[in-house]
Amino acid sequence: MGKKYELRANKSESLRTFLASNVPMLTTAKADLLIKCGEVRVNGVKSKSNAVLQSGDDVSIFVPDELNKGAVNVNTIYDDDNIVIFDKPKRVAYDMLPQMYGKPLFAVHRLDTNTTGLIVFAKTESALSALSDAFRDRRVKKVYEAVVLPAPKEDSATLTAYTKLLHDRNLALVSDKPKPGYKTMITEYTVKQRIGDSAVLRVIPHTGRTHQIRAHLSFIGCPIIGEHKYGIRGNIAPSGAPDTQMLAAVELTFSGIKGKLQYLNEKSFATDSGFDLSFLTNA
Repeated sequence: MGKKYELRANKSESLRTFLASNVPMLTTAKADLLIKCGEVRVNGVKSKSNAVLQSGDDVSIFVPDELNKGAVNVNTIYDDDNIVIFDKPKRVAYDMLPQMYGKPLFAVHRLDTNTTGLIVFAKTESALSALSDAFRDRRVKKVYEAVVLPAPKEDSATLTAYTKLLHDRNLALVSDKPKPGYKTMITEYTVKQRIGDSAVLRVIPHTGRTHQIRAHLSFIGCPIIGEHKYGIRGNIAPSGAPDTQMLAAVELTFSGIKGKLQYLNEKSFATDSGFDLSFLTNA
């Protein structure tokens, strides 16, 4: 788990310096990582790395156990001269991965901070261009696993809804009917395992909308356990549930890529979701 600290600034100073001075075993580098991962709030609002505190500001920070154990690192699934594929841990923002890798990289797509699993980076601008085109044209198949409560009634379905992103709130609105300014989103799921009232789903997004899986599953009444933006809806999380969303990108398959990256075609990469389901099986 980890520990949460509630602090108050008594002078004007940088947020990183303040955290490093007031949180045990926290360096400015680790403070910067936690800020970028969204684990730091100033006066109740997520802050930025270059923030400067004023006297009287209230600061809250969550420090996961893994950080002080030195276990926040990134697992490299595949690495060649053109691309690298990571198995991203939770609580790590995708744009922190190049820093953790130690070399410049180009982000091809994104994963939410608390979504774990496979993410691709390019090493060259030409590789970035080829991969960006492939992701945009849905020539890279992405498969996720999600743990939801309650479980859907159907064992499988392809869902269609309509969504609009409120950029100022980073929130996706969802409708079951077309509306002006809304875009179509299509999400396919299959029940992999049922555990009591919950289920592990294998999910394939057929469109690439912001927060698509999180918002779509919540919209049909099957929110992801540990997901707090769309998933609460007044419900109480099951005892022992993790405090971050149980959503993982577990498979990537490439196809239709031309040029020097065509060697990736039909290659698949996979990782385990790593979900601990004991809190459900022991319920």
